Amino acid sequence: MHQLLSSRLLVLLLAPALLSACRRDYALVEVQGAPLSLTVLTPTYGEYLGLPDETGSLNVEVTGIVSPADAQVLVNGVRAEVDANGNFSTTLPWGYEAIATDRAFVVDVKAYDPDESVRQLVPVFDGNDPRATDPGAINGLLTPTGLDALEPTVAEMVDSLGIWDQLSAALPSIDTDYLDITPTGITSTGTSADLAPAEGAVTLLVTFHEVVMNADISVLDTYDFPVAIGLGDVMLGANAVPGLSPDDMLTLALTDAQADITGTSLSFGDFEVPDWLMALLADPIASLVAGLGADLATYALDALGTIELGGPFDFSTDLMGTQLSARLAQVDANTDGVALGVTISTDGDAATDMPDLTPLTAQTPAGLDYQLGFALHEGLFNTLIDSTVASFLDIDMQLEGEYADLLGAGIAGLPGGYDIPDDSEGYCIGFHAGDARVVRLVGGVGAPLAQLWLPDMQINIQTIQNGSCTDWLDASVFATVDIGLDGTQLNLDFNVEHATVLHYGAYDQDPTLDLDEVGNDLGNVVAGFAGLALSQASFDLGDILSGLGGLGVTLDPQIVSVEPLDEEGRYGLYMNVF
Repeated sequence: MHQLLSSRLLVLLLAPALLSACRRDYALVEVQGAPLSLTVLTPTYGEYLGLPDETGSLNVEVTGIVSPADAQVLVNGVRAEVDANGNFSTTLPWGYEAIATDRAFVVDVKAYDPDESVRQLVPVFDGNDPRATDPGAINGLLTPTGLDALEPTVAEMVDSLGIWDQLSAALPSIDTDYLDITPTGITSTGTSADLAPAEGAVTLLVTFHEVVMNADISVLDTYDFPVAIGLGDVMLGANAVPGLSPDDMLTLALTDAQADITGTSLSFGDFEVPDWLMALLADPIASLVAGLGADLATYALDALGTIELGGPFDFSTDLMGTQLSARLAQVDANTDGVALGVTISTDGDAATDMPDLTPLTAQTPAGLDYQLGFALHEGLFNTLIDSTVASFLDIDMQLEGEYADLLGAGIAGLPGGYDIPDDSEGYCIGFHAGDARVVRLVGGVGAPLAQLWLPDMQINIQTIQNGSCTDWLDASVFATVDIGLDGTQLNLDFNVEHATVLHYGAYDQDPTLDLDEVGNDLGNVVAGFAGLALSQASFDLGDILSGLGGLGVTLDPQIVSVEPLDEEGRYGLYMNVF
């Protein structure tokens, strides 16, 4: 018994040593908790949240999971309740504590415990994805004001046909037993045209000013003298039906032509015509003038029967790397003007059939006059501009030597820049537009035509040490690009709304740094780089206008206004172009 107690005592005395020796095998150490994790379930990255409800409200439902479940969660600064399983949810009104509240909103979710924190930024958009609702077509309208501007072109076209030379050669001579009248030519001091829209056609009134028909007269084979028959202003009226020729030329087909010659005057030069001779001339000259009127109307339908205004209106072009095909698929006339239907494609030929779209009217919804208008959809701008502009903002560069001193001065000048390692040889810089982005048209007068929203432009700046890039600063920048129109040239203006610093090497060394201040200064650095990159982009609407073919007039587009037409992304772009 005494021996057994002694053995047990020995074991108790040796226990600490035995446990120490077995620590690795039995893992008798303090177990660290699982790392903090955060998953945002809704909304999803780049999601379109639809339109406001009937009260004008648009709420953002934020849900997710955090682990461990006792971690704290803040959603845009508002604490969210976390259940025992780590699930959390909260509802935010659109734009609550947002960086920018117009068309994009960043949901900022933070989870933290005493030892660490994690953060997720989830950019979202209002409305619908423009590409999903794009009809693949635009409809336009050439208004009465626009037709007025085309009148000189139509008059010039009529003049260029040499109508009077043709009619002079076609007019018959009058030969009687006592009188011969032989036309020798017709002159006019000028031509003007008047165009007015009507249902199904454009009424065309051509005025030939101060028309004079010259002729030689022989009386009784004894008296020979010239006569100038003054016809005053001769009117030619017709209906012009707009249409498309088989080779896609825009045409005006004339119907119902009528000529109006209201009066005549006779001039015989120095020859004095006695009254008895004037009486003999009256009926033959009246017959000659009547024949001229009939011939003019007939000739107008034959020679002017179809006026080509320009084209062909079916073309393909490359706009900053995007292949664009367009086709004038429909043309019609009504009391508001000449309606145009244009189909658009970036994937092969444009469609031949025009979808049914709400037509434009002769005035903008705000009551403004304009010459030419188009109902554009935001989807077209996203197709043509979004990826192209974003590609200019996709920057990866390495700055060393004098370039690092020059272009990297802004980075070194950030608060905390003094902590950049002394052996740094330069910078590795990455700017990326992010996958969440959208182009929205902007209504109003004097505002940008459109804006590209970039709520998650990703910024990565590294220092170069021993030839390797080492993380120094990561940020998410909320930026917009204003897209303006100067004549036919699109201008791009880059703006930083806010920069959120996600990691900063200087902060690790000096936690007293104000990261909001760092973000503000970083925004200036990013704006400088992005502005330089976008200055290389060129987008000229004149490429489209030249592709559509000329109308014989000089185009000088000036925006009158941009006004929303519906809630599905269609806007009226109203311009004076002549």
